[in-house]
Amino acid sequence: MANEPITLLPQLRAWFGLSQAGLGKCLGLGKAMVSQVERGVRRLPLRASLPQAALTLAQQATPPEPAPEALNIAALQEQQLACQHRAQQMELELSRMPGRATWARRRLAALPTLTAVVAPAGATPPAWLAEFAEEARAELVRNGSTTQALLKARQAAMVAEAAEIGRLLATATTVKTRGSNPK
Repeated sequence: MANEPITLLPQLRAWFGLSQAGLGKCLGLGKAMVSQVERGVRRLPLRASLPQAALTLAQQATPPEPAPEALNIAALQEQQLACQHRAQQMELELSRMPGRATWARRRLAALPTLTAVVAPAGATPPAWLAEFAEEARAELVRNGSTTQALLKARQAAMVAEAAEIGRLLATATTVKTRGSNPK
């Protein structure tokens, strides 16, 4: 090999979350050249020395865990409202489902009687009877117990998300208020 592998470039890439192509952009090099320099096949070109030195200096001056960015209060409030609105929509949808499921269950429960009356002793049932039953089965898929349970779970998740966002907003407001009050 022409040179010893440069371990600094992989460290810079890891520190700043860069791919070889991304580091190459910073250094004015192509991805292939960065790869070759990292493997020790080629030396770092002189034109890339200043950007590499700047990145190294920035790495050394940057704390490992910088302070997190401030919460975007407007985005949190918007999401909280969206969750609350969706939970209300789900509540309305849930209020309509039992009635729809009930008539579907009635149809299916009535099938033996209907079949006995309109198609006695193994006669071919009329076409409307199959449609009557199929509509009921489809309605139960849309509004039956399982669908209702899943919708209740999604609604609970929306309510929980809105509540958690409310806690985040309360914490952010408290921190902001404390930070602005001189002691």
